[in-house]
Amino acid sequence: MTKHLARCVEQPVSNKGKPVRLLHLRIEDAYKPSPFWMDIEIKASASLQVLDDFLRDIWLECCGHLSLFKIDGVIYEAVIDRSWGLDDSKSMEVALGKVVQVGSSFAYEYDYGSTTELRLRVLGERNAYLKKDLRLLARNEPPEWRCTVCGQPATQIDTECAYEMDHPFFCDLHAQEHAQQRHDGDDYMFLPVVNSPRMGTCGYTGPADESPYLA
Repeated sequence: MTKHLARCVEQPVSNKGKPVRLLHLRIEDAYKPSPFWMDIEIKASASLQVLDDFLRDIWLECCGHLSLFKIDGVIYEAVIDRSWGLDDSKSMEVALGKVVQVGSSFAYEYDYGSTTELRLRVLGERNAYLKKDLRLLARNEPPEWRCTVCGQPATQIDTECAYEMDHPFFCDLHAQEHAQQRHDGDDYMFLPVVNSPRMGTCGYTGPADESPYLA
C-alpha cells in the first residue's frame, strides 16, 4: 500500500488554490504485531493539535483523556499539566512540518491511565493542493474476529475476561449467555468490536459520528 500510494495517490481536483507542502504519514498501533494502520496526507503547516484531533475522531476518543506526542525527545501536549511531572513539555500548537521531516519516526499516547500508544512515520512529501488540513488515504480492512463459542463474526468483546481468556470475543447471542454466566446478567463489561487499536479499552465504542476529518 505504501508503494502504491507513493506512485498513484489521487490529486484532489480544484480550480482554485495553490500547491502546498504535504506530508505522507503512516500511523500504526505501537504494539507488534497489530492489524491496525492508516496512511494520511496532511499539510506541513497543520498543527500537531490538528493531528491529535484526527486521531481522536477516527481511533481513540472515549472520555476526553489527555494525550501527547513524543518527537526527538520533546513532549507536546494539548493541555500542559505540570502535575504529571512533564516540566519541559510544549504545546501542540506547532506546525507539524517544523518538528518532523521525511524519515522521522515519532510516538503518540492517548489516555495516561489505560494508554493507547501509536507510532507515526513520515514516509514522503509532495507539493499539491489540499482543501482540508488532512485526508485519509488508506487504512486496514476491519479484522474479522470470531465468536469464541460459535465461530460466527463477533460483535462484542468482554473487557474483563480479556485478562483471562485468549479470545474474549462473542456474537450478540453468546455475549448475552456469557454475561449471565460470568457477570450476573450485566453487560457493563462488554464493548463493541471496532476497527481501532483502542478496541476494548476504557469506554471506547468507535469513531466520532461527525468529524470534519472523516467527511
